[in-house]
Amino acid sequence: MENHCALIRRNASPHRTSLTGTWCLCALLLLSCLADRAAAQPPQAEIDAAIKRGVAFLKKKPDYGRSGMNAFVAYTLLKTGESPDSPYIQNCLKNIMADHNQKNSDGEIVYTPGGDYNYTAGVQLMVFEAISPEKYHNEIKTTVDFLIRTQQPAGSWYYPQQEPNNGDTSITQYAILGLWAAERAGVMIPTRVWDNAARWHLTTQLPNGGFGYHPGGKTDRGAKHTMGVAGTGSMYVISRQLYPNGQPRSASTTGKEGEPKKKFGFLEKVNLTEKDKEGEENLFTKPTIALSALETGKTRGANWVVNNYNYRNPTGWPNYYLYGIERLAALADAKKLGPHDWYADGARHLLMMQLEDGSWKGSGNIDAATCLAIIFLAKATVKTIDRKYKPDPVGSGLLAGGRGLPKNLAEVQMRNGKVESKTLSGDLSELLAQLEDPATADLDTTQETLVETITLGNREDLIKQKDRVLKLIDARSPDVRRTAVWALARTNDFRMAPYLIRSLKDPDLSVRIEARNGLCTLSRKIRGLGMPEDPLADVPEDLTKEERVIIADQWADEATRRWQKWYNSVKPFDEKFNLYEVLDQLPKSKSK
Repeated sequence: MENHCALIRRNASPHRTSLTGTWCLCALLLLSCLADRAAAQPPQAEIDAAIKRGVAFLKKKPDYGRSGMNAFVAYTLLKTGESPDSPYIQNCLKNIMADHNQKNSDGEIVYTPGGDYNYTAGVQLMVFEAISPEKYHNEIKTTVDFLIRTQQPAGSWYYPQQEPNNGDTSITQYAILGLWAAERAGVMIPTRVWDNAARWHLTTQLPNGGFGYHPGGKTDRGAKHTMGVAGTGSMYVISRQLYPNGQPRSASTTGKEGEPKKKFGFLEKVNLTEKDKEGEENLFTKPTIALSALETGKTRGANWVVNNYNYRNPTGWPNYYLYGIERLAALADAKKLGPHDWYADGARHLLMMQLEDGSWKGSGNIDAATCLAIIFLAKATVKTIDRKYKPDPVGSGLLAGGRGLPKNLAEVQMRNGKVESKTLSGDLSELLAQLEDPATADLDTTQETLVETITLGNREDLIKQKDRVLKLIDARSPDVRRTAVWALARTNDFRMAPYLIRSLKDPDLSVRIEARNGLCTLSRKIRGLGMPEDPLADVPEDLTKEERVIIADQWADEATRRWQKWYNSVKPFDEKFNLYEVLDQLPKSKSK
C-alpha cells in the first residue's frame, strides 16, 4: 500500500498529492480499524445466542441412551446453567444410572460403562460432581474404582477390551478430568494414581514439548494440536493434585478440604480403595515425581501450544482443540496464551462456523462437536477451578444461639475472637477416655481427632484398644455408639462384623447407617447388602414418624439377614463349628 501511494505521489501535482496522501492515510486507518474489530471478542449477546441455539440443537434428540454422549450432553447443559432438576437432565441421569445397575454373572450389581468406556466414566464423574457429590457419592466411588482398575501399569488409560499398549493421550485426558472431579467431590484418589499418570506424561512428552496420540504406536505421527493441549492440560491437573499449594499432598492438604465427614451425623462417607499386596492402601504417600519435573513439563508443553497456536486447527477436531485451549488457559490462569487472545479468536471462529440448525460440524460426531463448542463458549473450566464441595457441618453458624459450644467450657480457648476447643493430643487412649465420659467431652472435636488419628496412625494401636471400643457400642449416647462402630470397621478384623451387624438394628438411624458403611468398608462391598446409605431418602414426607420407623426396621431386617449370610461365608475357621450355620450353607436339595 505504501509503495502504491508513493507511485501516485510521484506522478501527480502537489495539490493532488496532498489529496492522495490523505486518502491513503484514511485507507490505512480503516484497514487498521477493521483488523482491530476482527480481533475483538464478539458481543456477549451474540455468544449467548449461539449457546442457546446449540443447546436447542442438542435437545432435539430426545434420548442419547447408554453412551458417553449422554453424559457429555448433560454436562454441557449443566455448564450453560440448566437446572439439574430439568426433565431433560433427569432423563440423562436415568440413562447414566443404567450403567451403575448392571449385573454380573453372579447377579451382583456392578458398574459397566457404555462402549466409550473411560471417556464415559470420566464425563459421568464430571456430571455427578456438578450436580450433587453427596447424593451420588456411591456412584462416584464405583466409577473411580473402575478408572483405578483400568489404569495401565505405565500410568495411562486405553480401551479396557483391547490389548495393552503405551496408552492414549486423549482417553487419559478424560480419565484424569473424571478423577479430578471426584477429588473435588470429596473422594480421594491414591497418590500412586496421580504419580503414575505424571510419569507417563513426562516420559511420552516429545522433545519439542508436544504430545502424540498413541505415543510410540504404529499410528503415531508426532505432535498434534489436539494432543498438545490434552497432554499439557492433564499435567496441569496432575500437578494440582500431587502438589496442592506447591506442597506434597497429604490428609491435611487434600482430605480435609474435600471429604464430607458428616451427613445426618455420620462420621464420614465410605471411602474404599483397592488393596495392595501389603494390606490396606495409604492414600497419601509421598509423590515420586518431583514438582520441578512437572513444572518443567508444563512449561515445555505450554510453550509448544503457544508456538503452534492455530484456533482453526486445520489438522482436525477443531472444537476438541478449542476446549483443550480453554481448559489449559483456565488452569494456567492465562487471559492470553502468549500474544494470542484465545477466547476472542475461538469465539469469533465458532460463531462463524455455527450451522443454521445450531450445531457445529466437527471431524467426527456432530453432537460431540456441538458440546465442545458450547463448553468453550461457556468457559466451563473457569467455572470449575477451585470449586470444592464443602457441606456445612451440623450446627455451624449457630454459636450465637448457644449451640456448638463445648460442654466443658474449661477446655476452650479464644483465637481471632472466636471460641475454639483446645486441640486434643491425638493419643488414642486419651480419645477413648473422652468417649467413655461423654458428659465432659467435646464430641465434635473428639470425633474429628479420633478419625484423623486412626486414619493416619498405626492400626496396631487401634487393635490393642479393641476391647475398649467394643464396650462403647452400648454407650447411652448415639454419637459415641456411632463413633465406636466407625472405629471397629477400621480394625480390618472380620471378627468385628457381628458387632456391626448387631448395630444395624440400633435405635438411632445414624448408628445403623454407620454400621452399614462400616460393613461396606470391612467387606469391600461398596454398595452394601440390603440397605442403602440413606434408607429414608425416597420416603414421602407426609408419612408419620411411626410409619418411617416401620420402613427403617424393614430395611434393617433385610440388611441383617444378608450381612449375616455374608459373614457366615467368610468368618474365621475356628468360628465355623455351629452345625446349624454349616447346614444353612449347604445347597438345598430339589424336591422330586
